[in-house]
Amino acid sequence: MSSFHSVSVTVNRSMEDTENGGDSESIYMNIEDIEKCKVNDSIYINNATQLRGSEAASEGRQVRSGNPAAVCGGLLCVLLLAVIMGLSIKHNAEREQFQNRYTNVTLERDQLQAMYTNITVERDQLLDTNSNLTLEGNRLQTNYEVLTMERDTLQRNLLILERIQLQILKFGSSYYYFSTEEKTWSEARQDCRARGADLVIINSRKEQEFIQKKNKYSWIGLSDAEQEGQWKWVDGSPLTMEFWRDGEPNDVNRKEDCAVFTTDAQRLKTWNDISCSNKAAWTCEFTL
Repeated sequence: MSSFHSVSVTVNRSMEDTENGGDSESIYMNIEDIEKCKVNDSIYINNATQLRGSEAASEGRQVRSGNPAAVCGGLLCVLLLAVIMGLSIKHNAEREQFQNRYTNVTLERDQLQAMYTNITVERDQLLDTNSNLTLEGNRLQTNYEVLTMERDTLQRNLLILERIQLQILKFGSSYYYFSTEEKTWSEARQDCRARGADLVIINSRKEQEFIQKKNKYSWIGLSDAEQEGQWKWVDGSPLTMEFWRDGEPNDVNRKEDCAVFTTDAQRLKTWNDISCSNKAAWTCEFTL
């Protein structure tokens, strides 16, 4: 196209020159130049056509050479899609497992919460029961103490009744119980103390005569077991009035530490010292 434009310019210029008085030879020469230009343009066109053909062939080869790459890219896409689908399936499965675990944990939590609530209710019930039992225990303890006092009163009254039934004798402000069985001095004293009394203490001639009327071989509350020769009554008071038999106390074999009332109604002096392990009846004294 550039050559043709050049020729056209040349022709125009030649025509202008002819009009301006130029010769015909010059015009002729310009026509030859135009012919040469046509030939050159034809060659240029053929070359351009051949160049486009070669470019097309090259593009064809590039297209044919690009087909394996496209196939590989497609395969890679398919493989990537398969991997993505697999990972998606795995992810969905794991998410479902986690969801199931969460659901199970939630159920277990609800069960534990229900158990905790039940245990709390039971604990509160047990606390209430314990409080009620404590109150009931206190009430029973009070009743027990009252019943214990009533029992002790009844036992004292029973002892009094027993003393009356046994024809307990009264002398002055004291009452006297005369046993019908025999025991050692210590056992006899335990019996008296169990009855709310103690072995008799003789403080006067009249009391000695009162007991002498029973004419019983019995223990009295006199002993020197703590210290030999120092006779004391069971209440700890010293001996001030004595009614020993003649030659007594003689502490035979150093074993006679307890006093006994002997059976000698004809004499006022009736006391004798004997071994405390001997057995005899006894006389208890008590006051109301």
